Amino acid sequence: MVFASGTMAFQYYAQMWLVYELTDSVWVLGALGGIRGLAAMMFGLYGGALADRLDRRLLLMVTQSISLVVSVILGLLAISEYVNLWWVFGLIFVGSATASLDAPVRQALIPELVPSACIPNAVALTTAAQMGSFAITPIFAGLVIDAIGSGGAYLLSTAGNLGVLLALVLLHYRGQRRVARREPVLTTVSQGISYARHHHIVAWIIVLNFIIAALGFSLYQGLIVSWAGDVLGLTPGGYGLLAATWGAGTLVVSFSLSYMDTPRHPGRILIVGSFVFGLSFLLFGLVRSLPLAGIAFFINGAAWTAASIMSASIIQSIISNEMRGRVMSLFMLNGALAQMNSLALGVFAGFIGMELLLPATTFLCTLAVVALVLAVPTLRRLDGALKDRDQPGELRSDR
Repeated sequence: MVFASGTMAFQYYAQMWLVYELTDSVWVLGALGGIRGLAAMMFGLYGGALADRLDRRLLLMVTQSISLVVSVILGLLAISEYVNLWWVFGLIFVGSATASLDAPVRQALIPELVPSACIPNAVALTTAAQMGSFAITPIFAGLVIDAIGSGGAYLLSTAGNLGVLLALVLLHYRGQRRVARREPVLTTVSQGISYARHHHIVAWIIVLNFIIAALGFSLYQGLIVSWAGDVLGLTPGGYGLLAATWGAGTLVVSFSLSYMDTPRHPGRILIVGSFVFGLSFLLFGLVRSLPLAGIAFFINGAAWTAASIMSASIIQSIISNEMRGRVMSLFMLNGALAQMNSLALGVFAGFIGMELLLPATTFLCTLAVVALVLAVPTLRRLDGALKDRDQPGELRSDR
């Protein structure tokens, strides 16, 4: 996870600054997020189906190998005089499609490595590894982009793909051997959607995460670079330092949760984290002082991490292993939704400006979280519902 998330974060920064340098357009930055989101939306559920049909470690090896090749090609194009925006978008689409296949497989692998009682700690620990990379990568990526440009940074990032492949080779994997089913993949996907839809705990957690993604996290998918450059006047290196405060907040929370006993009130942590995420992002959009922006970003990263870990660990703990890949791929579509919505937000930003768009959108995010929690009894009484379950590890219908 350290290698995988570090590589992804590094490449995201390189992509955003490459497109920003080529076009100087907030609308095109939004389109970058839209391209990534479209790829994730098209292939994410397919990745979950593959995770439930085939060997999960082998699938990760295949996706990382494809990602390595795509990154090398994109890096070479970026440092050449033949770089073209459409080629860049095409390769980013392929890379994002590969990453969307990879993500649910990685999540579904966790319960095959640890006992069920340790799943919340394992999710927190893998999140800590991920967030540790996000805390350090922005500083390193910003300095590298300043020094050798986006293309050179992209080529350097491929070392992370090699690290992932090495870790997978060394992994003591004890997962089940799977034989590919003969049923159509679309049937496998639809079974996962039906499974999640008919169980209110899973369904409403997914809806809550979709709201946070569409009205909050979507701003990170390219548009934040415009905010950093145009509103705060930062260079890539300067924004890397600011973004590191967000990573530091995520790191503190994820390591804390990874070393704690199983939280007694995971539902409460999920709801409070979701609310504070929107509120702190709104504060970030209202201040112009870099120290205050850093504090708000730190709180925002901490809140997002707490909500994400609780969401994933609750779902991982209550779904059956044979459905885990498909349900987690559906859960992780919130990332695709965030990236696709960044296109719409980029269009709006072109008309009203980022200075108005960011606080308005984060205010709506906070308001929507509050409204959903007040309207849905399942979310308000989530801790009680989890305690009342008949058999831990097996989800019964809440219809």
